[in-house]
Amino acid sequence: MKTLFSLALLIIISSCTLDVELKPLNSSAVFDDGNSKMWLVDHLWVKQRDYANPERNQKDIITFYASGRCAVQKLHTFGDEKGDVVDFKVIGKKQLVLSGKGKVWKFKITKLTEDEIELTPMKGTNFKYVMHLVPVTEP
Repeated sequence: MKTLFSLALLIIISSCTLDVELKPLNSSAVFDDGNSKMWLVDHLWVKQRDYANPERNQKDIITFYASGRCAVQKLHTFGDEKGDVVDFKVIGKKQLVLSGKGKVWKFKITKLTEDEIELTPMKGTNFKYVMHLVPVTEP
């Protein structure tokens, strides 16, 4: 009886999922949501010292656009200034490259969820800070 029940359960479960097509996760979707998304640079660490401004309005924000560009600026200047615009590219699930204005910064994506991103600079990159990003929320 147990075997018959297990077989029936297996048939029911597999019949519901056999026609479902699985698509690989698009890693860059966390950065831009297919449109644009703003991330607050909550912390900038070097050797366990935080160099990010403690005042929220003075912190940097990065706005990632679906076009593959992003703008970096202070939170209090959003809407008044354009910010520094550079290109970004997510390579696989483990690397983010920011390039523009004669610079190329490569980061290892060490944490990636919908609520936080941690970017660790790769060797050979002039940017030395580990960036901890969180979504911009209401003040």
